[in-house]
Formats: sequence, C-alpha cells, structure tokens
Amino acid sequence: MISTRFVEELIAEPFLDTFIPKHQLGPEYIIPTNENRTWRADGAVNISVPPDLEHKYEPESVISLFRKAVENSPKRPALVVKRNGGLHEWSYAEYWHDVKDVAKGFIKLGSTPFHAVGILGSNSPEWLISYLAAIFCGAFPAGIYITNSPAACFHVLENSSANIVIVDNDSQLDKILSVRDKLPHLKAIIQYDGSSEHPDVVSWQDLLLIGQSLSDGVLEKRMKGIAINQCCSLIYTSGTTGNPKGAMISHDSVIVTSKILRYELTHLTSYQKTVSYLPLSHVAALIVDLYLSIMSESTVYFAHPDALKGKLIEDLIQAQPTYFMGVPRVYEKMKERLEAVEDSLPTMKKKLVKWARKQALKYNQQVPQSTTKPILYSTAKALVLNKVKAAMGITNVRIFASGAAPLSVDVFNFFLSYDIIILESYGLSECSGAHAMTMPKHYHRAGSVGNIHTVKDLKFKIINPNNNGSGEIAMNGRNIFMGYLGLEEMTREAVEEDKWLHSGDIGLIDKDGFLFVTGRIKELIITSGGENIPPVLIEDQIKKLLPVLSNCMLIGDKRKYLTILLTLKTEINLSTMEPTDELNPISIKWCQSVGSSAKRVSEIVQSADANVMNGIQQGINKYNEEFAISRAQKIQKWSILPQDFCIHNGTLGPTSKLKRPFVVTKYSRIIESMYSS
Repeated sequence: MISTRFVEELIAEPFLDTFIPKHQLGPEYIIPTNENRTWRADGAVNISVPPDLEHKYEPESVISLFRKAVENSPKRPALVVKRNGGLHEWSYAEYWHDVKDVAKGFIKLGSTPFHAVGILGSNSPEWLISYLAAIFCGAFPAGIYITNSPAACFHVLENSSANIVIVDNDSQLDKILSVRDKLPHLKAIIQYDGSSEHPDVVSWQDLLLIGQSLSDGVLEKRMKGIAINQCCSLIYTSGTTGNPKGAMISHDSVIVTSKILRYELTHLTSYQKTVSYLPLSHVAALIVDLYLSIMSESTVYFAHPDALKGKLIEDLIQAQPTYFMGVPRVYEKMKERLEAVEDSLPTMKKKLVKWARKQALKYNQQVPQSTTKPILYSTAKALVLNKVKAAMGITNVRIFASGAAPLSVDVFNFFLSYDIIILESYGLSECSGAHAMTMPKHYHRAGSVGNIHTVKDLKFKIINPNNNGSGEIAMNGRNIFMGYLGLEEMTREAVEEDKWLHSGDIGLIDKDGFLFVTGRIKELIITSGGENIPPVLIEDQIKKLLPVLSNCMLIGDKRKYLTILLTLKTEINLSTMEPTDELNPISIKWCQSVGSSAKRVSEIVQSADANVMNGIQQGINKYNEEFAISRAQKIQKWSILPQDFCIHNGTLGPTSKLKRPFVVTKYSRIIESMYSS
C-alpha cells in the first residue's frame, strides 16, 4: 500500500480544484438543448416532458434521489454484508456520509468531471459507495466485469479516460497493474478488500481519511456543476460481437426507468429487502440493487462472492429477501436443482410434490387470477410449496423478476408450478434497463415479453415488417440512452434523430399489443438458399425436446443446410465455475432412459455411445417432423461438444450471452466436418 507518510502529506497538503465548471446551477439543472443524442463526454440531451406529467416523474438527479431517501430514513439499514463472522451494516445516513467522503477522496486523488472511475470487484457496499461517489464528483462510474481479461479491462479504462480505478482484491489488482503504463489518464488505484504490498495502491481506509481532509465546499461545487440531462454513468455492453461500447446513461433516463419499474410494473412498496449477487456492471443489477433500493428506502444484503458457485441459497436463507432479481441462467440452475431433489424423493413424496405442482400450475395459469383461491391450491401450498420456498429462503419474496436474456416458456411454467410467478423484463443497456415487462397475474400471453400498452410513455414499433409482421424492434422514451461514448457513427446508427432506438432484435407485435422477441439481427442465419432463420427459437425447442442438453447453437449461415452444436448438462467445478466432464444427475437419468450407462461426456464422445446418439437423433427427428416450419429449418447433422459453454472457455460473455462468432471459430473443425460430405 501507499506509505502512511504519503497519505499524511496528501491530507495535510492544501487543495485547489483546477476544474472550472460551466455552471453552478446543479444538480437539479437541465441544460437547454434540442439534441436527442450525443457521443461527447460533456454532451447533453433534450428531455421531452409532457404538460400533464405526474409530479413523481419530474426530472431529478441521482443526488436528489439519494438525498430524499437519507432524509426520510436516516437510521434505516441500507447496506448489510457478512464479514468476520458477523453482519456489518450501513444506515442510510452512514451510506450518505461514506459516499461524500469517498467522492472527496476521488477529487483529491485527481478525479475530474467527464472522466471515468472504473470499478472492478465483486458486489459489496464499497462497490455501490464508489459508484455513487463518482457521480457526486461529476465523474462517470464504469463497472468492469470481474471475469474480464487485462486487455478487456484496459479497453474500458482507456475508452472512458479513467482517472481512478477501484479493485477488490490482488487478483483484480494484477490486471490493472499489467496495463496501467498504457493509461495516461489514470491517477490512482484503490483496493477495498485486503491489503496490497504494492507501493502505489491506496487502501479503502486511507481513501476515507483523504476524503475527510477535504472541505465539503469543494464537493458542493462539483455537485452544482452537474446537470440532469448529462451522463451520470457508463454501462459497457457485453461485447459478444466486438469491443464493448460505453453506453452513456443520463440521470433522467436511469431514474425514470427505475420509477416506471417501481410504480407501473412491479408496484414495489417501501422498506423492502433484496440480495445483491448479479454483476453490478450490468444495468439490470444496478437498477435493482441501487436505484430501486434507494427509491424504496430498502435494504441491500450482499451475497458471498461465491454466491453463483452454490452459496446463493445460504445468502437467501439469511437475508430473507422480499424481492429477487435473476437472469435466466440462474433460474435454469435452480430448476435443475429442484428437479434433482424431486427425483431423489421416495415414491409417495414424489407423487405428493407432483400433485401440489399440478394444483399451483392450474391456479397460476388463470389470467387474470381469481381472487378466490381453490381449496386444493391452498392445501398444496400448505403441504408442499411453502416448505420448498422456506428451504430456499424465498418465503417472503413477493416479486421475482428476470432479465438480461429471454426466459423460456418451459422454465417460466416450471416455476409457476412451484407457485413462483416470474416477471420477465425486456430491454437493453441502451434503454437503461427494462422497456417492457410481463404481467402474469393480470394479462399475459405465453412467450411474449409484455404488452406495449402497459406504460404509455414507453413506446414500441416494428421497423420494416415482413408479411408476418416481423421486423426490427424499435423503442422510444425518456429512458433511451444518450449515445456511445466517443463513437459518433455507431451512435447515429443506433439512435435516430427523433430518439427512436434500434434494438437489433427481431420481433413482432400481435393484434392485442403483446410483443414477441424472436432473435437478434446479427444472429439471424441466412442460408445459401436465401431463407432467414432466427436460431434461438429452434435452439430452445431442441433443448425442450432433449433434457440432457445444457446448450446448443444452430449453424447454417451461407450454408446449404442447418447443423447444430450440442453440449450436455454436467457438474460444475465450484472453485472455477468451469463445466466438468462428469454428467450431472439429470443427464445420467436421461442416459439411463435410453439404455446408456455413461457417466462422462468423454465416454459418450470418444465411443460414440450408440444409445445416446440414437436418443439424441430421435429428439432431432421429432423437431424436424413436428416443429420445423419449412424444409430449410430442418436440422440435418449435429455434434456433441466436449465441454459445455461457459465464461471460462470464452464461449459465453460476462452476462452469460453466447458469443456465436467465437464458437464458430473455436469449433470450426467440427463444424466443417458436418459439411464435408
């Protein structure tokens, strides 16, 4: 760590803020402009406010939002984390106090407005404090995924002209140290977990002391230089098809998104609890763990860093959350765990669980839901379903939400049968999170991501629809992002002058206003015969027909026919999260059902296990005969890959999105072998 003497000298040293703000009217100030998009760090965009706007939707800054929560609930617990065997808690007043001290520490260490503060670490109170502190001092917080390579970290820090970077541990610190000489704007590295022996690293405690040495007046001047319609945060896209782009999110867009989610879609009441475990570098986690929590004066419990390695249930049991956000992969893994437990039950208990699930599914599929609960449903809850929820730590959860990727109908219905109703959100980083959400209790259509009429100020349209009404989904509203930092051409391609955002997704809107997303334009397969084929729908159907499959990827762009790569469900190495060679119980059970005794993927691949191959071919045949809507959509050949897709082997991005171009390159030999004859 930096020497005590250096810290003492820095604290004692007089400070003069050399940054000259363009105004001192903030933070509740809107810069006059007619521009709807910008790629400049100090740019501003127009906020279109209708004359009949409700007071609660009036534009405001992140600082104002936070200040109100602190004034209303100063003693209420805001952040809770388990450390050294006990729970460490921040009240809202302490939360505010630390944010101000850290912001002043950033300023004294060299943070200037319109430059980034990179945050590279697992979810923690310090992560959120650093994020807000960056906004307070006029900088841009930029989350960096902990799975990023040093080169990927460099890209974010270099693109955002970062002055400060925060890391949690030595592993992440090493990434920054390996690239810092190529970052001319970088002024300081701060580590908040443990202590580094490196002489140029500032500890979290020293950061607080440095901040406390600066007068509040310096920070107030920075805060007054802020405008609601300027950038407050950078969200870097997952980069599945190229380098991540820095989506510039304004104060207004992120706050209006959060308010719509709270008041129009989830109806989240005050004083709730949630568990923070999804990467905060993703906009969905930020909205839930930071903005919705502050807005509702709720408590955030931070999960163990290994939550996704099997410890999430422990965290849920301890925290007893009242709202829960997951991504489809999390729900899929929970489904697999429940199926394995159910399969291991004695015959009579297994029958009881199946009966209870049947009652819950029947009741929950009623739209709108009946206010009178059938006696069989209530009995099923009391005998089985409530006990399952208690064992998972979700007894008190009133809102289950999913985002970041499509949730399959199969997974949705599975949880319905356990009396768990998942609200699925649809949106992008570029629209500050959710732009639509399903409302299963009120009106719902299976497979849709919500109704476009639910929120009048969030608009949809289909661009260049074909005969079936399918085309590119476009979105419009106050929540649309400002543009991509430093990327004029890409900003102009993504956002029209009138603020309509090109989503890059293919979809259609039915006669009742339900929106269906069928794929990504960049993922669209165009065969050599000229047929356009969205792969996701086919891949989901194949996985539904073959429960042994974990993932699959359709191949066929510019080819004469379709083929598909398949991965099997296996056990996970909990220390690395890498899929192992060992089949998991679901796969073993499926193999046994087709007459195979295989226990490993390598056994199946190397011996070309006839029973497994025949079982998979039967599933492919069933798809071709019953679900393929044209000859071109039939799958002619398939191959089992030696390992499941994962972040570790590069086939999945940091948000678990499939990196299709990378997969094509990585398995090019296998792919070419399916087209060689």
